[in-house]
Amino acid sequence: MRFKPFTRFFCLLLIAVLVLPLAGCNRKSEVSKEEGEQEKPQIVITLWDFPRWKDEKGNSFGWIESKIAEFEKSHPGVFIHLRKLKWEYGMVELKAAAATGTNPDIAPVAGDIDFILKGYLEPVDEFFSEEELQKYDERVLKALSYNGKLYGFPWFITTYGLFLNTDAFQERKVQVPQDGMWSYQEFVEALQKLTYDKNRDGKPDYFGFNTLLSTGSYQLWGFLTMDGARIFDENGNFALNSPEGKSALAKIVDLSTKYKVVPEDFGTSDEKKVWGDFAEAKRIAVYPAGPWAVNILAEKKRQGTGFNFEIAHYPSGKAKAKPVATVAGYAIFKQQDPKKKALCAEFLKFITSEKEQEKLANYGVFPAVKNLQEKMSQEKHMKRMKEILDSSEVLPKIPNFARVEEIITTQVRQALLGKKSPEKALDDAAEEIKKLQETFMQISHKNGNSK
Repeated sequence: MRFKPFTRFFCLLLIAVLVLPLAGCNRKSEVSKEEGEQEKPQIVITLWDFPRWKDEKGNSFGWIESKIAEFEKSHPGVFIHLRKLKWEYGMVELKAAAATGTNPDIAPVAGDIDFILKGYLEPVDEFFSEEELQKYDERVLKALSYNGKLYGFPWFITTYGLFLNTDAFQERKVQVPQDGMWSYQEFVEALQKLTYDKNRDGKPDYFGFNTLLSTGSYQLWGFLTMDGARIFDENGNFALNSPEGKSALAKIVDLSTKYKVVPEDFGTSDEKKVWGDFAEAKRIAVYPAGPWAVNILAEKKRQGTGFNFEIAHYPSGKAKAKPVATVAGYAIFKQQDPKKKALCAEFLKFITSEKEQEKLANYGVFPAVKNLQEKMSQEKHMKRMKEILDSSEVLPKIPNFARVEEIITTQVRQALLGKKSPEKALDDAAEEIKKLQETFMQISHKNGNSK
């Protein structure tokens, strides 16, 4: 009996020796399992994007955030990091990032020739069948292609038309242009009647017309083609300093100096002020805008704070005006991992699918898919915008276009302000652009990136 405590101790020790290693093995197995799960490869895709239409919560990134969440849920181990850009300087950030090798994996830059020429983007032809490509507007595919290769996932195309406050037209007994077509002279005559001194202080306070003149906006450019000029030729050379371009710019200047149908800030005011004078204060009767304005003006009318409106073509001078059309698409930056590249493509096909492009009606642009354009055109205002789109011209691919656009905007403004004649302004623009393009070509040849 006196050995019983020792026997118990020995038994317990024996059990501990046998059991603890097994427990340790189980723990080690669990740790190995956790480490294995942690070591499971994950793919992070970086997306830089701009604000789009607002959702029901007023979030301009709500749509893309919901698409990211859907894609991540269906692709375990894939994470998409969104960086939210601002329209004011987002493109500058993208170009700076690309130049320093800190660019995202995907971004809406497919139509920018600078990214293509510098070798930043992946061709994406392998991700489309011939049957799929046939669904798209040919102008969109052409705008996103270079040297026979497609560099983007087609998303939308848009342009500008003239929005008319028809309540103002009716009040001033001005006829709305039939079928939305009018000559420059008819345009001027209408604007003269729509410009008047309501408060009788000796100065007009309501005006027929105003527009935004700013880089990134092409509201005024349609007027520059009304005498038959082209802004650029088929090779991307500046061509507006032709007699037709100079006469068209002179006609725009006349709206201020000769006919006095525009306010004093013509050509100098910012977008918020110009749009506010048209849509809120109703001091402007005619304003150029994209189809995005249809939804906004219609909603204002429903709320009782707006007005009846119609859309007209740009006026014709010696020829039919050709507004500028712009195209958007998402691109993939150069990838080292084929699997990641394929996932980028899968995500971009997902967000630019036919189903998602139907939602572009919320954004006020035309889908890249042809049959959806026709579907959207069933609404009367969008039908007119589609007519205008079909007469529009997509700008050719022009290297360093941001700087070219800045030169054109600056010189046209000089003419509008009376600081230069239309002839001098456009000749100076041509000279500046020529020097800029020569410098660009020299640098391109030196770096081995010439066309």
